[in-house]
Amino acid sequence: MSAAYVAGLADVPVRRDLDGSFREVAWRLARAALADARLEKEALDALLVSPAGLAGPPSFMWSCQLAEYLGLELRVLAQLECGGMTGLALVRAAVRAVQHGDARAVLVLGMDCRFRPPDDVSHFLWSAAQTQMNLYGTHDALYGLGAPVPYYAMSAQRYMYEHAVPAEVIAEVAVALRRNAADNPRAAYREPLRGADVLASAMVCPPIHLYECSAFASGAAAVIIAAPELLPAGAPRLCVRALGEHHEPTYFAPPRAPLTSFPAAARAAARAYDEAGRRAADVNVAEVYGVFAATEAMLVEELGFAAPGRGAADFAQGRFAVGGGGPLLDPSGGRLSLGHPAGATPLYELCEVARRLRAGAGLGLVHAEHGMLNGSLVALVEREA
Repeated sequence: MSAAYVAGLADVPVRRDLDGSFREVAWRLARAALADARLEKEALDALLVSPAGLAGPPSFMWSCQLAEYLGLELRVLAQLECGGMTGLALVRAAVRAVQHGDARAVLVLGMDCRFRPPDDVSHFLWSAAQTQMNLYGTHDALYGLGAPVPYYAMSAQRYMYEHAVPAEVIAEVAVALRRNAADNPRAAYREPLRGADVLASAMVCPPIHLYECSAFASGAAAVIIAAPELLPAGAPRLCVRALGEHHEPTYFAPPRAPLTSFPAAARAAARAYDEAGRRAADVNVAEVYGVFAATEAMLVEELGFAAPGRGAADFAQGRFAVGGGGPLLDPSGGRLSLGHPAGATPLYELCEVARRLRAGAGLGLVHAEHGMLNGSLVALVEREA
């Protein structure tokens, strides 16, 4: 099989709303990603997209509409959805298309927008009910859960009890991520944050405080996955070295499994490490899909970056900062400070890792998930010497 490379990057600042219609934003991102890859539009022979708003407006034949709007003649065209993992699932499909020779340059687009008022309120309410049922399943959805916070609160509470992790240490995860976001112009939240600020913020669902949550947001990002012969001379060559994936047979939260471990993330990472012939210790930079502070701590343990029960303490002690001895984790600010437009989040992660690799890092990891981490996908991207 041919190798597949991350050739072009483009993303917009994460904000409350998109700056323009879905089509306009997609057009701007396509142009920017092509310019970044130093490719002409005619080089694109595949387009893979998320639904226009993931959990938002209907997206029937959205990929076809977009292909016409962008004026692309294609060999491969599809829309794909797998919850919060969607963006990285699109990248996986793009990588496989290049590796198998079905395409030479794939434009991957992910976007999300949660704050635009519906045109038809009755249709919106019916869609919301369907989304609720699809997300939580036929049993839990009947309780009217409007957000997944209670599940993650139970998980955090149990984790803190089992490993004797105090709230003050969990809060430091949010502080570290905010520190990372300070220099990221795309991040939604960049103001300095102290542990005392986190603990003083509103209690959303014990033990989770407001500043320990990721926020719904709007955003869009694009990457171009290309064959090696299309890479410009002298440009950093960022090879997608491995993809690991695992899904548990559960709807959202596992009904009969512990809530303090996420085996899908651990197994996906193990498969990626094995495929690439690498270990967690080889990773220089990683973007992790932690939607709450305690979840982030648990995930870095599952991915092999920290010992069980040590994830939050390692954040607090600066181990995941520049020069801290571990990988640089979530330099974008993570889901808590970059913001979390779920339909595009994994592509933001990949853009951040790729920029760090272009700047000299050797091996990067991107993690994405769906449900309550009952499914995970891990990509390893390596800068070739």
